[in-house]
Amino acid sequence: MKSNSLREHFIRTNAAKKAKAANNDPRLSAQVLGRRMGTTMVSQSTPISDAPSDGDTNPDAGSNIELKFWNDDQHLSNIQSISHKTELKKEFLPFYVPWIEGTIAEGIGGQDDMLVKLMVWCLDTHDFKTATDIAEYALLNDFVMPEPFTRDVATVFVEQLADELLILKKDTDTAVYADLIQRAIDSTTSQDMPDQVRAKLYRVLGDSLKDAKPEDAIHAYEIAIKLDDKVGCKKDLTQLEKAGE
Repeated sequence: MKSNSLREHFIRTNAAKKAKAANNDPRLSAQVLGRRMGTTMVSQSTPISDAPSDGDTNPDAGSNIELKFWNDDQHLSNIQSISHKTELKKEFLPFYVPWIEGTIAEGIGGQDDMLVKLMVWCLDTHDFKTATDIAEYALLNDFVMPEPFTRDVATVFVEQLADELLILKKDTDTAVYADLIQRAIDSTTSQDMPDQVRAKLYRVLGDSLKDAKPEDAIHAYEIAIKLDDKVGCKKDLTQLEKAGE
């Protein structure tokens, strides 16, 4: 246990050092500016800073984490079963959590394909808090989704979060996710995305609030329906309105 804690501390610290080095590199501002103008960006797996890192010689740190991720990702790509992939992601993810925490701790960083792919893994495995932490960091820094994704970070994050919560709704009380859904809404309000995608996020917000805060749920459902008349919560809205009469 102690060795695991030391490894996690080392990974978290090393990730923070790399993020800080990227922040201090004058090329970063040009990269961010270029990304905002729509140019192709290089992954942070190609180091922004040329300075050697203290952790690069450690088999659990730095570029070796990226190598491990590449191997894990390749392994997953060879599996056809979605459920099997999800179980493996649940098994793989704890290793990367210290690196994720260390990377986003600095607040600012360069394009990181590995990090946004891990966001998707977190959504797949219902680790919604970590996924939201990554999404907020990625949006703050104008990250783009790597190939083969064709949509932007905000759209991928919002739609998959909403879809997973709609699946959970069948067997789980999603009220526990109300604050997290509101975080997702707040983080993506200024982001452009299809109305149908944003509507689903407001729908799951309504689902999470309808028992404890029915008036807030009604408001969320109304926004969802305004954005997409076919979002699927008209019956829920009608029931709440009748109950409130």
